Amino acid sequence: MVEHLGAITAYASDVAFFGHAVAENNQGLKALIGAASGFPGGGFLVPTRNSELLRWCLQHDLRLVYQMTLMTIGLYNEPDGAYLPSVLY
Repeated sequence: MVEHLGAITAYASDVAFFGHAVAENNQGLKALIGAASGFPGGGFLVPTRNSELLRWCLQHDLRLVYQMTLMTIGLYNEPDGAYLPSVLY
């Protein structure tokens, strides 16, 4: 969890392949990723659309192992704010 000025601005079930995280902005996600002791399950998912966060991860020696594509049937609404989805999403 990330707290800023007394308010929760980000949280993660885990920064992992089967975990998820949401934040008001990329700063919150960066704090969660930076505070993680490890990334269970082979890493975590970063939406490619979030190029700022993806570049930040690469600049901090994280690496792209493989790229995945989210496919849906029916209506899909892009979530508001910054997020790291779970592979179970």
